[in-house]
Amino acid sequence: MKPIIKIFISLAFYWLTTNTMAFTVVDIANRVKELDTNKDGGVSMTEAEAGNATRIKDHFEKLDANKNGVVTLEEIKALNK
Repeated sequence: MKPIIKIFISLAFYWLTTNTMAFTVVDIANRVKELDTNKDGGVSMTEAEAGNATRIKDHFEKLDANKNGVVTLEEIKALNK
């Protein structure tokens, strides 16, 4: 394979992995706000299921630190520290 093609493929792979894997706090806050249909400040399992929030559904027990049945932005941020 020519060196220029290798460089291009490497740069493309780097760009794809760094841009699609990183979620900012703003991205997460916007998603929580979008999912929070009853506007109580968090996402219940029902809201996560309705919004097809796979990551929240799959990790709900771990995310819901105070076990009140709602995952908040603060709980998500605390887990990511």
